[in-house]
Amino acid sequence: MKFENKKIMNNQVLSRDQRVSILIWISLAAFYLTYKEIAAFYYPTSNIVFQYETADSIQTDSAKFNKNNSFQKEEISSLELNSADSTDFLKLKLPGYLISKILIYREQLGGYSNTFQLLEIYHFPEYIFERIHPILQVNTSAIQALGINTKSEEELALHPYLSYKEAKAIVLFRKNNGAIKTQDEFDKIIAVASETKERLKPYLAKDFQSYANTPGKSP
Repeated sequence: MKFENKKIMNNQVLSRDQRVSILIWISLAAFYLTYKEIAAFYYPTSNIVFQYETADSIQTDSAKFNKNNSFQKEEISSLELNSADSTDFLKLKLPGYLISKILIYREQLGGYSNTFQLLEIYHFPEYIFERIHPILQVNTSAIQALGINTKSEEELALHPYLSYKEAKAIVLFRKNNGAIKTQDEFDKIIAVASETKERLKPYLAKDFQSYANTPGKSP
């Protein structure tokens, strides 16, 4: 009889309140660990102190934070947007998905003409931009020409600043008036918005410079 009672006790099912209590504690523990990992990723130089941590663990974490801070000051004093690769961006503690967006948008643009173009990337976090902006640099000589006189309307429409309607108007103007040689000539295309013309200037400058340097061509 005693053996049977002991067997029943071992197989006893937890009550509803006990199960809820266990789930709450598991959820709190998961939230704590997740929050700590996120905070350490985005704010590696902050001395974040968590309740219930021991003095030894706080001292160890602070040493790691100081080491990361020294690394940033020593190695990441500046970063050039048009030549940096994924490894360089990782040193800025950027998440992988954001690095991919930065590189893809750079390819679509033909290079960055200024650092604020990063904010044109869909859902680019402003707080990250504010953190990295002071060390960003742009080498405008690395910008690629738009291809205003060589690309088809389909190819021109792939540029982030041009709609298909605007690209079609550029090709039509080119067919009727010949090659577009200067910014003043490009500004005559009414179908292209004034804001678009302004944003394209750094890329068009490469086109006009290339055209002027072509033998037999005049600016």
